[in-house]
Amino acid sequence: MKYLFFLLSCTVSLVAVERKPPERVASTLKQRAAAKKIEHVIVIFQENWSFDGLYGNFPHVNGLKEASLESKTQVDMYGVPYPKLPVCMMPKLGIPHAQIPRDLPNVPFDLAPYIPMTEKSGSIVHRFYQELFQIAEGRMNRFALWSNAGGLAMSYYDVSATAMGALAKEYVICDNWFHSCYGGSMCGVLWLFASEMPVWKDAPSELIARVYSTGVLVKDGVVSPDGFAVNDVQPFYPPYKKEIPDAYRLPPQRTITIGDRLSEKGISWGWYAEGWDDAIAGNPDPSFSFHHQAPSYYEQFAPGTALRKEHLFDLHQFYAALKTGSLPAVSFIRSFNKYSEHPKESKLIEGLDWCANLIKEIQNSSSWDSCLIIVTYDENGGRWDHVTPPIVDNFGPATRVPAIIISPFAKRGYVDHTSYETVSILKFIEERWDLKPCSTRDAAANNILNALQSETD
Repeated sequence: MKYLFFLLSCTVSLVAVERKPPERVASTLKQRAAAKKIEHVIVIFQENWSFDGLYGNFPHVNGLKEASLESKTQVDMYGVPYPKLPVCMMPKLGIPHAQIPRDLPNVPFDLAPYIPMTEKSGSIVHRFYQELFQIAEGRMNRFALWSNAGGLAMSYYDVSATAMGALAKEYVICDNWFHSCYGGSMCGVLWLFASEMPVWKDAPSELIARVYSTGVLVKDGVVSPDGFAVNDVQPFYPPYKKEIPDAYRLPPQRTITIGDRLSEKGISWGWYAEGWDDAIAGNPDPSFSFHHQAPSYYEQFAPGTALRKEHLFDLHQFYAALKTGSLPAVSFIRSFNKYSEHPKESKLIEGLDWCANLIKEIQNSSSWDSCLIIVTYDENGGRWDHVTPPIVDNFGPATRVPAIIISPFAKRGYVDHTSYETVSILKFIEERWDLKPCSTRDAAANNILNALQSETD
């Protein structure tokens, strides 16, 4: 879908008074020593939810009750509060959701009475420039305006009573965790893997966004005027959507990744994608997502390379390694879309249960005693959150997302208020195994050590 914007009132500065750099937290010797006991890190990367969108009613967190009136009250292009929430639209269809009332108050609302967690609710726009505009220099009050779904962007579920909610209560939930870059899933997953924005300096002109020097977006696009791929695009290497020609897929990236850093030190790791074997054989499952597979975007993992053969696997191989006690030190896990919690592709409760069942398998394995599991989300999926993100550079961090840390080494029943972002995962891996950072962002990020028990706890 193309977007044309000529709204001078929505000029956005990338550095706003309301947004401040994240508070940096130094780790202690005891925390770092405790982390060395962890032999297996498992990252489960789910899809498209803000923190308030799922855990805003969770006990003891900075949630919906703490939201300011300004952030809850959505405004129009002139900064005037809507008298009621804009009509909740069915994303991309351009018609109202028949089951959602049209006169909802201008505040966040529980979606469950209208669309239960057993149904799909549709994919709300989640793109680079739109998210910048929604954040509105930290006011968090233009999510409905810059959405293709109107008031639906202000909807939430309460997942406290689900299996994942129970795990969050038992272990650690982080209520100050932000996805590292504005926009959609591709950038989210590439930041998880390499901590940098992908580049495309010679992109076809029709893919390039047009942005005035004042910050006004004239024409949306996949690529920024200065040559960064800011929105979803297919990888150059297979597997990819067959209908996308070579010139319209992202050229191979040459950035150093966390996989490279691990391999440099001889540390085992694997990227496990559900349906990978069928996808590389040319028979992808309809629920396989090509742009969620980060290694496919990098030259060093091209077809035929040793790194691809040694580190890219189907999810069934993770389960096999779990049973035999042969898990690598670091595992990244991507599910089929139908289990990813993506509102268009997945019924929320099925995705939550899939994730909880995977964690149960890990807990019942021989690897559990030396394991750390991190469950978080690639981006917010266009849904509102009330917490102003910190700012580091022109790419983020972006909107707050859920993150749950589960481990025998994790604190119990703990809400971690430390400022984290996606690349805090890389920070933990790098410090645990004495690796070089991938970029300045992960080098400066807070490690997740505050979520873990130390010898004094």
